[in-house]
Amino acid sequence: MTKKELEERLNQEPFDPFRINTTDGKHFDVTNPRLVVPMETRIFIALGKNSWTLIALRHVTSLEGLAAA
Repeated sequence: MTKKELEERLNQEPFDPFRINTTDGKHFDVTNPRLVVPMETRIFIALGKNSWTLIALRHVTSLEGLAAA
């Protein structure tokens, strides 16, 4: 996964919600592109009230549409 690939998915018009799958078996559903910030080597994801996570881009195994998830 690269920053550019993630940015392209986040900037799709219209936005299509998707799931980020990681190497440790976790997943994060992205339903609002404003809650995700791609950085050079990591992804910041706001999860809810006062909750967030950072994921290393190298640990992202796939992105999949939520309809398929």
